[in-house]
Amino acid sequence: MRARPIFSMKSVILILLISVFNLRAWAFEIRLSTTTPSQGDTLVVQVEGVDSQSSYSCWFNAKEYPVYPTESGSRRILIGLPYNIVAGRYAVLILEKGKERKKKRKYKLLTVSKETFRLSYVTFSPEKRELIGSPLVQRERDLIADALEIEKERQNWEGKFILPVEGKIVGDYGVKRVAGREFLWHHKGLDIKVPEGTPVQAANSGEVVLADDSFYLHGKTVIVDHGQGVATIYLHLKSINVSKGQRVSKGEIIGRVGETGLATGPHLHWGLCVHGVPVNPLSWVEREY
Repeated sequence: MRARPIFSMKSVILILLISVFNLRAWAFEIRLSTTTPSQGDTLVVQVEGVDSQSSYSCWFNAKEYPVYPTESGSRRILIGLPYNIVAGRYAVLILEKGKERKKKRKYKLLTVSKETFRLSYVTFSPEKRELIGSPLVQRERDLIADALEIEKERQNWEGKFILPVEGKIVGDYGVKRVAGREFLWHHKGLDIKVPEGTPVQAANSGEVVLADDSFYLHGKTVIVDHGQGVATIYLHLKSINVSKGQRVSKGEIIGRVGETGLATGPHLHWGLCVHGVPVNPLSWVEREY
């Protein structure tokens, strides 16, 4: 008769501890909003099964992204994919560090697909054209960049975003702007054509972090911070109805449409940035993040 293996109580406890530790080490799960995003999309990374005693970090394309808690107790990361990110395979890496133990890591693979951005030809008057090369432009670019760097942990937006005005979209996100034979830039938002003076609504709730009526290139400008690195920008306004530090609700009037700055007619340039990266704002209107 074959003898049964005998395990001491210490051995049993050790085996159980090793099993529990290994399960805990890999307990968290990574879920992506999509594994096939396109240039200009916003990628949502959800980390579930987290340990409240551990800290988490996220890396994508050699850059670390903020990790924010959700109401359900999980963690979430928003990654803005710029219009010029190289199409191809990428990995989202999540690191977990608990007390008195080494970092544990998991990753998810995804494939960024290439978008075809059409050419958009524009004609500016000599006076408007001079604005592009003005030395005063760097100041406003710096102020806009500083406002877009603001990171607050609380999510202030609610549900889907709304279009700030209802009109014809005459400038799509990502189009290549060309004046004559000169390439200027990729368009970083939407141009919506509406009559001058049309009220402009806040696309969602948040805090005004910039309200400036002295910009040359961008015209009268408002930026609303929605929390967790998400911000919306409104350019070429005729007038501004809000001030820096003011909290606004979704649909609240923040200004009126104009053609200040580098504009060829009355319209609103509306952009949405995730951690300072301009993404296609229409996706935030079409789905809830």
